[in-house]
Amino acid sequence: MDYTKDPRVDAYIDALPAWQQAICQQVRELVHAADPDVTETIKRTVQPYFVLHGNICALLAAKDHVNVFMYDGGIVPDPHNIITAGHSNKQPAPWPSVRARL
Repeated sequence: MDYTKDPRVDAYIDALPAWQQAICQQVRELVHAADPDVTETIKRTVQPYFVLHGNICALLAAKDHVNVFMYDGGIVPDPHNIITAGHSNKQPAPWPSVRARL
């Protein structure tokens, strides 16, 4: 897929262990595939964000998992309560560890 990559996001992903690189790259590809107008940037000093008329999601690698923070999760169907963690708010909520799910 063709999209403009932010070299700072590349650097963030490249510094991770291989299994986290794979997860982050897959999320990155999915986000850009969903809408070609999505842009990526770094916010909070080092954290990759995907933006289109506001924040869509952000990545944060931890020791044994990768958090995918979803913004406006309250406006999409969530029958299993994994995006909003069962809350009806629109605050960002991390998905459960995606390491074992991808």
